[in-house]
Amino acid sequence: MANSQQLKIKQKFLFRCGRRWLQQILWCTASPLVALGPLMVLSTLMALVPIAANASTDGTLDQYPGAELVDKKTDDTITSRRIILGPLKKIKNVLEPKSYQYLTGTHSASTYYIANERRVKNVVAFYRAQLQTSHEILFSCEGRDCGSSNYWANTVFETPILYGPEQYQSYTIAKALDANSYLTIYVGQRGTKKIYVQLEAIVGQQDPETAAPASAIDYLNRQGRYVISGDSFVLNESDLVEIKEFMDSNLQFELAIVVHDVLQIGEIVSDAIRRTERRSESIGAVMAGAGIDSDRLQSFGIGPLAPSASHSASRIELLVLNQALKPNAK
Repeated sequence: MANSQQLKIKQKFLFRCGRRWLQQILWCTASPLVALGPLMVLSTLMALVPIAANASTDGTLDQYPGAELVDKKTDDTITSRRIILGPLKKIKNVLEPKSYQYLTGTHSASTYYIANERRVKNVVAFYRAQLQTSHEILFSCEGRDCGSSNYWANTVFETPILYGPEQYQSYTIAKALDANSYLTIYVGQRGTKKIYVQLEAIVGQQDPETAAPASAIDYLNRQGRYVISGDSFVLNESDLVEIKEFMDSNLQFELAIVVHDVLQIGEIVSDAIRRTERRSESIGAVMAGAGIDSDRLQSFGIGPLAPSASHSASRIELLVLNQALKPNAK
């Protein structure tokens, strides 16, 4: 009889409080639950509060209570993936991430609807808690600091359902402490107050023979190409040293310096081509000043004529050319 009475009391308490966070549960501490004894109180609280385990390095996260899977995509193709490490900003009237890098690896993405929650901060806290011991958070932003919700939803994640008011969004990028993998967590609340979560994992190649190149000389040796993204169009000192080392070790090669850029205000395509060609020539002069044979450098500017899905619209591309393919090669 006593057990039956205790069960009824517990059910009434659960109905009153629901599956809410701890602060809401504390509101109910004056309820008859205390009659169940300390051990029963503790076990009931533990059952009600969402507990976040540690994230695994392959991108597996515990899901928020009540989360419903909307979509799941897995791409096991080993290819270059963009990792966003900064907020969005306009670069010459083109919206792009302020900071990013590329990782060669596989990709998986899952979209969830959080059915029983209307507060973005609770969802964000739940997922970030799982990163504490296994990942390093490289960048995070909240609300309007993240930039355009439309860009995140439709361009970055290609998932329109994530779009909503910019003040109700959050982005987190974290790297595993003991693996070459990254996790992204994007939480967005739509105008209807529904919250959606986008979880994405990029797992890099572990085999050093197929891993992503780590430096300029590595890219040139293995891919015959090195790209410097951004509108500053500057080679740093370490790049110059490595490029010279590559050229000195491969006398059969020449190097094409190709500059890409978007149209400036009031500019036509032919103007952009001439402007980027002049920029390419100035980069070649800097490389020659660093000791690279100018006779083995060719400068090109092509303005906006070769857009790239994987690189910034404003960039320098260094392409390895084989002299043996030239008609007058000795």
